[in-house]
Amino acid sequence: MTTLVEAGIKGGNAHKHKWTDEERDIVRREYDGTNQKSQQIAGKLSYITSDKVTFFAVRGQAAKMGIMQDKSPNWTERECEILSEMLGNYSSITIARRLRRSVNAVVVKSKRLGLSRRTRDGWFTKKEVCEIMGVDHKKIQGYIDRGDLKAGYHTGVKPQKNGGACWHIKQADLIDFINKNAGDFLGRNVDLVTIVWLLNGDL
Repeated sequence: MTTLVEAGIKGGNAHKHKWTDEERDIVRREYDGTNQKSQQIAGKLSYITSDKVTFFAVRGQAAKMGIMQDKSPNWTERECEILSEMLGNYSSITIARRLRRSVNAVVVKSKRLGLSRRTRDGWFTKKEVCEIMGVDHKKIQGYIDRGDLKAGYHTGVKPQKNGGACWHIKQADLIDFINKNAGDFLGRNVDLVTIVWLLNGDL
């Protein structure tokens, strides 16, 4: 399974940069664990190779090579505001990318601030399940249509393409679905932290 730290640019079918030994040497020499240096290396490699190398790709390569990272910088007041605004509306991965922090850092900080990562308790929308599982709505809809993922109509009306209603997926049913179908979700956009917390009853 691809780890979260290896995540690159957004999208399950996103372009994946093919790393050379020379590029890894640049990361090995210049990487210091800071966000600023990671961005600088990404820009340098993108210019040298004429290929899109992202901030997250640099961090991923550093982690794969076992390069130690410095302690993450302290959270700023603005970062905490953004975290509070995005919680409950976006997945942990999306928030982490926005703030250029690790998914675990986002989860830990939200707990320390006493912020809820859920706008409601006990159920999820299909959109939220898509974000957690790292796939598009068509794949999740297929599971719903086959009965593999139990889902009801939140408003009593079947959701249509034009919106106006949403799928109501109970937490217990989502956990059961994950336990039975985890092998189908191996993409690099899977929100592993949320899944682990969900299965452990910490969400």
